Amino acid sequence: MNFGWLPFRIPGIIDIIDIVVISFVIYKLLVLIRGTRAVQMLIGIIFLLIISYISGIMGLITVKTMVDYTIAFLPVAIIVLFQNEIRKILARMGTNPILQFNAPTRAEAGIEQIVKATEILSSQRKGSLIILQQNEGLGHHIETGIPMDARISYDLLINIFEPKTPLHDGAVIIIDDRIAAAGCLLPLSANPNLPPHFGTRHRAGVGITEETDCVSVIVSEETGKISFAKNGMIMHYKDTSLEGMTRHLDGLLKMDVKSAPQSRLIALWERWRHHPEGENK
Repeated sequence: MNFGWLPFRIPGIIDIIDIVVISFVIYKLLVLIRGTRAVQMLIGIIFLLIISYISGIMGLITVKTMVDYTIAFLPVAIIVLFQNEIRKILARMGTNPILQFNAPTRAEAGIEQIVKATEILSSQRKGSLIILQQNEGLGHHIETGIPMDARISYDLLINIFEPKTPLHDGAVIIIDDRIAAAGCLLPLSANPNLPPHFGTRHRAGVGITEETDCVSVIVSEETGKISFAKNGMIMHYKDTSLEGMTRHLDGLLKMDVKSAPQSRLIALWERWRHHPEGENK
């Protein structure tokens, strides 16, 4: 059938594929920046574009010229302002199953050692921060600590977090079934939704999960409570049994942030927020 009389072109298969791909990319970008400061920046950019359009219609030449010059520098500004989000996108692309050549392997015995150490540290109210690397590397953060390359053992972890020792206040980073480094410095989360009584240990545990796909295991020095963090979400864990914590930690390590429902993490986070008694350090 001839549709030449229509005032517009009938889209073909290539056009539909083009639209679907662009829509998917935009959707993924919006999901990625949701809940971050990038949302406010994106709104500001859209506002500038609206001002440029309106000023052009109204004939406000000076305003339009200034706004257009500002928009001309937006590509550079976007790279600077959205560098964390851009790095996260590239890292997510690198962890695509098609591109993975070395998936992390962590023996069940290693997880049990971590959980056992966490339980003992919690009962003794000794603060600790253990980071379990996933697909995205933590080499930069490992360089800030003391290299160890030691087999995971609960007694070694307990000794590392013994109060008044040099490595007590830093984080332990674990790669596969080895303790890569201790006393590591991590970025602090700037999330305004975190409880104000959170100290540096909990903010560091959340901050590193905002940048990478790792899992943080946090023990409060003040209360001895155990928390887990992943994908920028932190959840307080109540079941302190070895079996329960092992299942929970193993589930977080196997959870694929790209495909697993983020609502599951958000639900855990919201449920945790309803318990205002928090950790201070």
